[in-house]
Parts: sequence; structure tokens; C-alpha cells
Amino acid sequence: MTTSRTSANASRTGANAARTRPASTKPARTNAAAPGTLDRSSILKLTESMVALPTLPLVATRLLRAVAQPDTAPDEIARILSLDPALTARTLRLANSEFYGFPRRVGSVDLAVVVLGANPIRDLALSASVFRTIGEADALMEDVWRHSLAAGVAARILADRTHYRLESEAYAAGLLHDIGTVVLRQTDPARFQAVIAMVRDQGETIEEAERGLFGSCHAEVGAWLAEHWGLPADLVEAIACHHRPETARRNPELAQLVHVATSLAERAGFAWPRGVARRPIAPSAFEVVDADERKREALLETLVEDVVRETEREQELFAEFRGSQED
Repeated sequence: MTTSRTSANASRTGANAARTRPASTKPARTNAAAPGTLDRSSILKLTESMVALPTLPLVATRLLRAVAQPDTAPDEIARILSLDPALTARTLRLANSEFYGFPRRVGSVDLAVVVLGANPIRDLALSASVFRTIGEADALMEDVWRHSLAAGVAARILADRTHYRLESEAYAAGLLHDIGTVVLRQTDPARFQAVIAMVRDQGETIEEAERGLFGSCHAEVGAWLAEHWGLPADLVEAIACHHRPETARRNPELAQLVHVATSLAERAGFAWPRGVARRPIAPSAFEVVDADERKREALLETLVEDVVRETEREQELFAEFRGSQED
């Protein structure tokens, strides 16, 4: 189908450091700085050394900048979409499909945006661009895509519930929060598989395993990539801080929404990676959704139902938008 973070975590224990593995079967840990100690220049150097940095289409970049502006007009969305012939064709095809059943033919992107709604078509265009960026649709990347889409939907639902200033920005942040995973996987698939194995078999967190084998984690790498793409600073920070929202300074509320949204996506059956224990939601992040601790579990159950329903609808709409043809 998520500015660098630092922490005061010390070096791994002697037991972990002494862990042995046959060099011929498992990738060795990097000689990078201890987990949590990489500074901005180190992350930049590490990420730039990766051989397969994905690119984001120009239209997606402009749409992401547009979602950060609360006064973006529908005709501006139409103008941006018109820059990409493939997205233009898909927009018109969806507007004329039985899915919407508009009584007369829609022949322009401007009218299509009016028919479909500026927000839905913008989110679909972003989803299509991110889906294209993720690349090969094997089982692992398909799971990443499904989780990312569900997190975007969950963030949008939470934004509506909390009256966050821009639902579209929350959706974009949720959709992109794990984009660093794509970079790590494309850089060294075998090493990335070893990361997943460490998470499943040894109980390490995904960030711990990534730092041990890559020298950085997907949140840091994703934030650097988002900054490299020229995305708004609030999105960059949300990607960087989605596992530790308490470290966000520029827009803590967005980071908190994305943090809770990723947990909702997991609970709704769109977990990534599969087969690992759910991470607890940071109490400080949940406060933005509901300050009453006694109501949180019941609220989660209700929200999960909403996420399942809305994600299924989003998947159906996205499939209709993409059609049977590939770019």
C-alpha cells in the first residue's frame, strides 16, 4: 500500500552484546552508535548511504503541503491533481463509476472534485501516491500498506472526535508514519527480515531491533525522508515521534493522534508486524482523546469498530480509484 529523535537509552547489556550468531546466516549488527544516541548528522549520513531511497510524486508532495493549509480551496486540489495525467484519469473514472452513480457524465477534474468531495479525492490521491512509493506488492509490503492505510483512517477518525484543526493532515500523518520501513526494507531485505525475526522471537521492540542491525530506526529514517521530500514540519515530527509522542515539541497533538491511531489499527486487525504483542498506548497520548481513564477501554472498542468499517470502505474506494490498470 514515520527531525530526528534521540533518547538517553544506554548501550545494550552485555548479554545482548555478547549474543552470537553465525555470520553466514544472520546479518551482523552495525557498528553505529549505541541505540538512541544517533545525532542528526549521523542519521543523515546513514540514510543517504541507503541505496534505494523511494521518491514521492510531485503531485503528492504538493497535496501534502496543501493539507497543512486549512483554507485550501477545492479548485486548488483540482489544479494539483491535473498535474498528474494518471491521477486525473483515475479521478474522472471514479466520478463516472457506478460507485457514485452521478446522473450525468463528469468531464473535468474540477467537477469531479465537486462530485466526489475535495477531502475524499485528496486522500485517495495521496493513498495512490504512497502505494506507488511502497513499491513491490509482496506479502510483507502488503501488510505495511494495510497497516498504514488503517492508521491514516484511524487518525482521521480521532481528529474528528477531538476537533483537531485538520483531519486531512492527521490522515496524511497516519498514512506516512511507517514510510521509513520501506527505506530499510529496500536497503537490505535480508537484514530487515532479521529485524522482524528479532521482534517476533526475542521480544525486542521494532526500534531496538532496527537500531541494532541498521544503526537507526524506521521513525528516524522516515522523518528524514519526509524532510528530504520537503513535507511540512508538523508531518515530519509526527513521523519521527509516532512511537514516543511525548518527545514532540512542534505539534504534540498530531504526534499523539498518530500514536493512538497506530494502536487502533493493530486492534482492528491491521497490525504490523504481524504476530507480535501489541504495544501499550502512552497514557499522555490518550489524554488527547479522553482524559477519563475509566472510559478508555470501552472507547477503544467503539473506535476499533469505526476503524474496521471505515478502513474497509476506504479499501473498496481505493480499489475503485486505482481500477485494474497500473501506472
